[in-house]
Amino acid sequence: MNSELDPFANEPLVIAGRKIDGRTTEARRFRSLAYDLAAQLQRNPTPAERALLLNAATLATLCERFTADLLEGKPVEDEPFRRNVAALSAVLIKLGMAAKSRDVTKRDRNGVDEFGAALIEANAR
Repeated sequence: MNSELDPFANEPLVIAGRKIDGRTTEARRFRSLAYDLAAQLQRNPTPAERALLLNAATLATLCERFTADLLEGKPVEDEPFRRNVAALSAVLIKLGMAAKSRDVTKRDRNGVDEFGAALIEANAR
């Protein structure tokens, strides 16, 4: 992604009208996540998409913090982590970057192949 398409390249990092010290580890990681997500769009984001990208980068940063704490053996509360993951998933779906999960066990769903149908049938017994 070239710099003219990077909506997060402006210095300093300004969020909610506040200048953020972009030198911190978390600010650099946030910017990297926001840049990567914006690059995935493969176009200049609209103002609404930019707001969603900021939210996605924030939620991804929080999820990474939970993961780092867990891997370092620190206590982690499961419920806030699950809520952040669910919220991140919802934002990514709104941006078109993730597919909404669906119930593949529905009997009336078209497109279930014979092998998949047989697995579902076997597991239902």
